[in-house]
Amino acid sequence: MPTKKRPGNRSSKTVVQKRTRTKPTAIAAIPDPVAAAARMVELLNEMEAIIPDLIQPDITKIKRISQSAKFGRALIPTMINAVNSYPPFQQRNMFDSAAAQAAIDYHGQLQPIITRMAAITMAMSYSMNTKLSTSGEQALQLFQWGKRHVKQPDGGGARIYVDELQSVVDRTMNRRKPQKPANNPPTTPPSTTPPTTPPMQGFMAPSLAAKAAAKAQSDRDDEEIMDLVHKIAIDSKK
Repeated sequence: MPTKKRPGNRSSKTVVQKRTRTKPTAIAAIPDPVAAAARMVELLNEMEAIIPDLIQPDITKIKRISQSAKFGRALIPTMINAVNSYPPFQQRNMFDSAAAQAAIDYHGQLQPIITRMAAITMAMSYSMNTKLSTSGEQALQLFQWGKRHVKQPDGGGARIYVDELQSVVDRTMNRRKPQKPANNPPTTPPSTTPPTTPPMQGFMAPSLAAKAAAKAQSDRDDEEIMDLVHKIAIDSKK
């Protein structure tokens, strides 16, 4: 029996269907990661080009916008009904019902795509980490053997490699060599002239600090983005 369309309501038909009875045509994976990455870049460029009203995110506003959108998804449908039903609300001219309905439709069409992309992103990240983890564990095991090997009479040739590996492990774990306590300087009469900063220290220290701060911020941004992707992937399963 056909259903009647209510006047004033937009079609709820969505482009993306969650499940279909017919299986999609299988596409063989590209075994070469270089060729696969190149092909994915082409597809991503095409997808990015067709997304309507795409806005590049401001990392400082992502969480706030996400919270506001969550509140909006719950409030907008009820507000649309209230504005359409109660003339004093319309007279205030504070709420754009057409724009609100367009936002709901925009969300309804693209949310399934976002959920699928988030799941794919998490799967790709897990796949990469799995491969790196397997080889990383093997490298750590050989590194531990190398530290024992250099103590043997015939292990002197491995010293340079073990030291380099130790440096990499320390950097990865954010370890720093303990600074040696400075010797107490001889007592000198106080001077009104402030000590001068060595030229090299004054030039290098701010530069290194700026690079470290920039890298730390980049790492935090990447972690926040992956946290958001993970949240989308997990929420879609609820």
